[in-house]
Amino acid sequence: MELIKKIDHKLFWPLSLVSTLIFCLFARGPVELYSIIFVYAATLISLFMLMAILYSLVLDQESRITGRLKKGRLLLYMFFHILFLFGSIGIGVHFMGNRIILAVLNYVTQIFVLGIGLRKNLK
Repeated sequence: MELIKKIDHKLFWPLSLVSTLIFCLFARGPVELYSIIFVYAATLISLFMLMAILYSLVLDQESRITGRLKKGRLLLYMFFHILFLFGSIGIGVHFMGNRIILAVLNYVTQIFVLGIGLRKNLK
C-alpha cells in the first residue's frame, strides 16, 4: 500500500513507543500495564486499517481512473477498524475500569504521531 510507504518510520516508531512508554509509567500494576500495551497493539492495527480506508477512498489510482470503489474491501476494512477499536477499549475497560482514560489518551496521541509521521512525506 502506497500510504504506508509515505510514513517516516524513523520518526513514527520512536515517537509512538516513547509516548506509549510514558502512558505505561502511569499504570498501577501489571494488569493495567498489559492492558495499555494490548490497546496500543490494537491501536496500531486500527490505524493501519484506517490508512487502508483512506488510501482506497482518496489515493487509489485505479479507483480514480475507473470511478469505482472496491466497496466490499472498504466495508470490510471499516468493519474491522471499528471492531478492533471498540473491542480493545472494551477489554481495556474490563481490566482497567475507569482508568481506561490512559489507553484512550494513548490512542489519541498515536493519531497525532501518525499525522506527524505522514505530514513530512505527503507534501
